[in-house]
Amino acid sequence: MVTSIAFDLVAEIGIEPLTFKEIATAAGYSTAIISNYFHNKSELLFKVYEVANLRARDRMMAAFEAGESLQTCFESIMPISPESKKNWRVWMSFWGRVHLDPLYAAERSRAAKDSLGLYRQMLAFRYGDAQGVCKFDLDTAAYRLLAVVAGASLEACFDPEGWPDERLRALLAAELDALS
Repeated sequence: MVTSIAFDLVAEIGIEPLTFKEIATAAGYSTAIISNYFHNKSELLFKVYEVANLRARDRMMAAFEAGESLQTCFESIMPISPESKKNWRVWMSFWGRVHLDPLYAAERSRAAKDSLGLYRQMLAFRYGDAQGVCKFDLDTAAYRLLAVVAGASLEACFDPEGWPDERLRALLAAELDALS
């Protein structure tokens, strides 16, 4: 619960102004309880960053396991829904740390490799034969999808009016159509 509240606060106000006191107030706890779970703000913030990565993966996996189209699966992690937009605000709050802090860089690398593996798995399942063999290079396709999803999503965060949901959906659809 503490991490979830911190996640919401990071999405709303960013990481710098966030304090244990603010989290405790939002949770209805004392700061001592927050300190029981996390030794310092840095430890809590790293957990929030991990949670952002896990939430996105879980949304996409849930869509995939429910038999949704690849379009719907990838849309689940793009800043289209309120939940995904919140996720992107959290990620953007941490990007400076990813660049400067080896711990965050390692988590970003782990999450990217995890995403690429999931993309390959999804593509092989949807476009592969009985053995999962595709008529196209899965690695290249996974990297292209990562670039399209991440790049378009980032642009949509910076310029929501220039990148409305319809444009994100159309770009993703064009990339998926190019695979088939």
